[in-house]
Amino acid sequence: MSLKMDVYFETDDRLRVKIYDPSQARYEVPIYTPPFTSLPSNPKYKVELSEHFGFNVIRKASQEVIFNTTANPGFIFCDQFIQISSSLSSSYIYGLGEHRSSLALPTDWQRFTFWARDQPPTPNVNLYGVHPFYINLESNGDAHGVFLLNSNAMDAILQPAPAITYRTVGGILDFYIFLGPDPIDVIRQYQEVVGVPFMPPMWALGFHLCRWGYGSANGTMAVVERMRQARIPQDVQWNDIEYSVGRKDFTLNSATFANLPGLIADLHANGLHYIPIVDPAISSSQTPGTYPPYDTGVTDDIFIKADDGSIFIGKVWPGDTAFPDWFHPNASRWWQSLAQKFHDTVNFDGMWLDMNEPSNFVNGRVTGGQPGCTNNTYDNPPYVPGE
Repeated sequence: MSLKMDVYFETDDRLRVKIYDPSQARYEVPIYTPPFTSLPSNPKYKVELSEHFGFNVIRKASQEVIFNTTANPGFIFCDQFIQISSSLSSSYIYGLGEHRSSLALPTDWQRFTFWARDQPPTPNVNLYGVHPFYINLESNGDAHGVFLLNSNAMDAILQPAPAITYRTVGGILDFYIFLGPDPIDVIRQYQEVVGVPFMPPMWALGFHLCRWGYGSANGTMAVVERMRQARIPQDVQWNDIEYSVGRKDFTLNSATFANLPGLIADLHANGLHYIPIVDPAISSSQTPGTYPPYDTGVTDDIFIKADDGSIFIGKVWPGDTAFPDWFHPNASRWWQSLAQKFHDTVNFDGMWLDMNEPSNFVNGRVTGGQPGCTNNTYDNPPYVPGE
């Protein structure tokens, strides 16, 4: 029955609005965001509050309202359902990834669902990544951006008004609003909060070749040789999980890929690079003490747990698997150690990190040989985005 709204005038170009229950801790995304130590000298925005728990964000120069919750009723804040709506400056809105659609998004009651999943690119469904961020053009051509820092499953519904409605199953409302005014400025201001992409090596921007079904290191090398004979440019050769033993990470099939190190040496001698696939889900069904990636993961306690405290076991390519918790303080060291030991044998130049959504071939966890979801309100929420 009591909510708190914190309004942070962080920089001249960036405003943060955080709405939460002050009496009950809720999940917040555990990522670093830049601190601020003083008020901005000349903010491009002002904030107006409403007695009905609404607020407007206005661009000072044009007096255009760029985020407006006062004219859009339906604000709800419950344990597993949060809803808030805002008017848009125009119907020219871009972003709300990851999805497959037109660049300019339709505002005819189009719904965009946010929940990372192993889904091939398909129109109007949620795909590999989650980016609850959009750019909106204003009447005079200026642009602003809005980022909702919330990693729970959610929907964003675009309406003809034009307007946007967010519906999330948990967390808090933590909005960052970027004043641009140019779209490139908006992106730069957004990256100041979420971080910039890493700088790839030049060779990573070259010509890559990969498919399932080379069959062996010799089969892979035969393809490389045909590329050379045909004088087709190539910078990088990849292999899918057929190089491994039983599709388990950090293993090498000695029957079919024993001479993979020699293949890589040949690639390097000719100025090429090599990338193997690695799936983060770690096989869990082998005899204890026989598969170090799982054994050391158990020792370091880095696997995601089920609600009863046991390791959550799902199913991916090698069969029953455990999933690393990348926020665990031991996870990076554990992963780096495995990668280093594998690199001592397979001198790769980069990793194809696949199935990192995380992907699970069954619903819920595998217990007693049978998959299924726990019968609770978290696995069966009252509102399911995308349905």
